[in-house]
Formats: sequence, structure tokens, C-alpha cells
Amino acid sequence: MGQLGRAFDQMARQVAARERRLMLLRKVIPAGVGLASEKDFNRLLETIVVESQVITNADGGTLYLLEDDQLKFMIMRNTSMGFAAGGTTGKPISLPPLRLHDEQTGEPNHRNIATHAALLGETVNIPDAYAAEGFDFSGTRLYDQRTGYHSQSFLSIPLENDDRQVIGVLQLINAQDPESGRVVPFQPDEIFETLVLLASISLAATIRQAALRREIEILSIAIDRKKQSRAVAEITETDYFRNLTQKVRALRAKRSPRS
Repeated sequence: MGQLGRAFDQMARQVAARERRLMLLRKVIPAGVGLASEKDFNRLLETIVVESQVITNADGGTLYLLEDDQLKFMIMRNTSMGFAAGGTTGKPISLPPLRLHDEQTGEPNHRNIATHAALLGETVNIPDAYAAEGFDFSGTRLYDQRTGYHSQSFLSIPLENDDRQVIGVLQLINAQDPESGRVVPFQPDEIFETLVLLASISLAATIRQAALRREIEILSIAIDRKKQSRAVAEITETDYFRNLTQKVRALRAKRSPRS
């Protein structure tokens, strides 16, 4: 009986592994291909959030990009509340960016889970925000009071480039049980980790390309200005331009009133 039980356990593990691989093929790989082929930056950001919500069955999702020591809100979505802002929605996000360090003291901001994840480059998993210690969820509680929502489980994942530098943070809220719809903690999942890796690669490549385009534009402007300066210098140094200048001066002298 013991050997039979172990055999069934092994079969169950093999079936579960096969199902995970099938899910990887059916969901994550097509999503990764979509991320890699997306040329619209705002749509890319939205796709990262939407696909992450689908894989984790999360009710809410926020995407921040790291700029000048701040996490800037780029995408905000909440399915049950029918809310979407940023990206291609045309709805601006009025929330101020999250500072990684205090402007006065320079101390790192570990009170916020998104900035904490960015500072350490580590994923932060909070089963229940109302019972969590060490983080400041006062803003979350205030939001819940105003809207009637209940923010419970949180998952903050740093997004990194090829050099392992954090370029943004993906934050998911309220994982839901597929059968009951009950809010549950986020579970570690290799399939979702694969999606995050693909999303990070696509986002880093897009940011790198945008930076390269800006450098090319700046270089082109500098070259154009240099060409203009050279062209002006060549014109002003010609005999024709010098003679024309002398004639203009002589004409001004004739027109000027006599003292």
C-alpha cells in the first residue's frame, strides 16, 4: 500500500508538472511574444499589468517606472471597481510619485512596499495589509474608507534591466480564489515569474531604444546647428557678402540725418 501511495503521489506530481508546462505554453509564451512585438510604449505597460492580473487572478494592478529616484505611476487598474487610468486610457493619474529616499534626510523609504521592493530589488508579498507590520498602509486604508473597497493581499515585484538595475515596480492587489472569488494571499509561481522576466526584458529593451532615439535626436540637432554655423561663416566670408555689407553701411550713412 505504501509503494502504491508513493506511485500515485509521483503520478500526481507528473500530472501537475505537465499542467504547469501546458499553462506556460498556452498563456505565458503567447503573452511574452505579444510583449516583445508591442511597439506602443503605453500599450506595452498596460499589457504587462493585464497579463499579470490574468496569470495571478489579481483584482488590481499598478505599474511604476523609476525616474530620478522616484516611482512614477504609469498604469492603474482595478477590475471589480471598473477603474483604469494611465497608458492609452487618456485618464491621467493624479497621485504623486513615490520617493525612494527622503528629500531632507536622504534616508531610504522602506515604509512603502513598492519603494521597499525597488530599493532592495526583492519581491514583497503581503497576505493581509491590515495585519502587516513594518509598512505604512495608511494611504491604502484611507482609499478603502472613501471607496468601500478592501485592499488585502499585495505583491510588489521589482522589474530589472539586463544589468540587474531596477527600472520599475509591478504591484498587484487582491489575488482571488478562482472558484470562490475570495481574496487570498499571492502564491509563489514559476509561471508568473517567467512572465515577469519576459515583461522586464521587453520593458528594458523599449526604454533602451527610446533612450537611443533621444540621443540620436540630440546628436542630429547638434550636427544641424554646426552645419548652420558653418554655412553662415562661409557666406559671411565671401567677397559678395562683404561688398553687400559695405553698400548697406554706405546707404545707412546717406540716410542718417546730418548733425
